[in-house]
Amino acid sequence: MCPTSAAAKEPNTRDELTRDKIKAAAQRLFATHGIDGVSVRDIVKAAGAKNGASLHYYFGSKDGLISELVADGARRSEGGRQRALQELDANGGPKSASDIVRLLVEVEIGKHREADEADPIGLGHMRFIVALQINHRRIMQSVLDGEQNTAYLKCLAHLRRFMPELPAEVVNQRLIFMYIMLTTTLAAREAAFENDPTGGKLWSSPHALENLIASITGILEAPYPA
Repeated sequence: MCPTSAAAKEPNTRDELTRDKIKAAAQRLFATHGIDGVSVRDIVKAAGAKNGASLHYYFGSKDGLISELVADGARRSEGGRQRALQELDANGGPKSASDIVRLLVEVEIGKHREADEADPIGLGHMRFIVALQINHRRIMQSVLDGEQNTAYLKCLAHLRRFMPELPAEVVNQRLIFMYIMLTTTLAAREAAFENDPTGGKLWSSPHALENLIASITGILEAPYPA
């Protein structure tokens, strides 16, 4: 490689490092202070960026940065769900709603991540998602599309197949309840591990995740009317 081409690539590498630092800092701040409680200045300072206008340079705006964080998280989760579904299909496919709930939980705690992906605990991903759901759902919905949710939609189709006796409206409500319980509980788990590497009294228990999976499955399979 000639010196000229090597020099030409250096700024791109620096740009990528700066972008990654800004995104990591933003996600941590959003996770702990909420979306509205964090300013552009807070993010730039936490990222250690020398140029105060760097966020706008790389992302256009705070909303542009948020959109990229949503897209990054969606790609990681979707990739994990695709790999998990392939593994499940290779073993005969899901046999119960619990199999799909387990898949969804395990993907979000990093079990099916790529080998070079970092452990998601402590990065603030789940708390960031919960914060978006509460006050900035519009941004989240504008970024996500069918291609980024294909595997998730397959999971929902499997779950519907395991609840044939329930009215469609009830099934849809329970799938929403499942999503809310899964994201908020895993957000609390993420915070617990960040505060205490053991996960504290609740999440240090070897049965905690199994109990979560059973609880979510119970919501889906509860008789109707009760």
